Amino acid sequence: MTDFGQSGQDVNREQVSPLLLIFPGLTPKQHEVLCFVAENRTSKEIAWELGISESAVNQRIEGVRTRAGALPRAELARAYRLYLQELEAACNPIPDKNTQVPGRAADVVAAGRDENAEQFALADAMTYTVTAPWQSSSFDRVVPEVLDGANAGLIRTAAMVAIAGGMLLVAMVGLGVVRALSDLI
Repeated sequence: MTDFGQSGQDVNREQVSPLLLIFPGLTPKQHEVLCFVAENRTSKEIAWELGISESAVNQRIEGVRTRAGALPRAELARAYRLYLQELEAACNPIPDKNTQVPGRAADVVAAGRDENAEQFALADAMTYTVTAPWQSSSFDRVVPEVLDGANAGLIRTAAMVAIAGGMLLVAMVGLGVVRALSDLI
């Protein structure tokens, strides 16, 4: 019997071993989604975290479930946690002392080169301002600048009244010309 970690349930290893053969052949995107599934996250949470649609998350999960023989999502999560545990155990641990790293004498020489390193330290917090492409003024304005500003509503209303009056005047002149022509005939 093998423990699957977070769930606390014991499952027979022979039932899971075929699944462990499927995981190495998955795409990086499927592995990315399965890491979140192994944490028992919902599709909506995964989509938010990865910045993709919820249907894209579900498609990636369903692709894996199809390869695994239509396993329930909880079983898939348990099997993937076991796969990650075995993968971590298979990796060689890092030794305490790395023989390729030079001793203290080389650190003294390197210290002279890195005198200005402190001025390049990262700040604790940084504010970013993101503007949408349509909010930038890099394109030609559709509305003239005179129609924007503090009195924009009043100026636009006056412009609409002037346009409507001009159209009415053109219509009246046109009807007068048509009437004059009809009297001549």
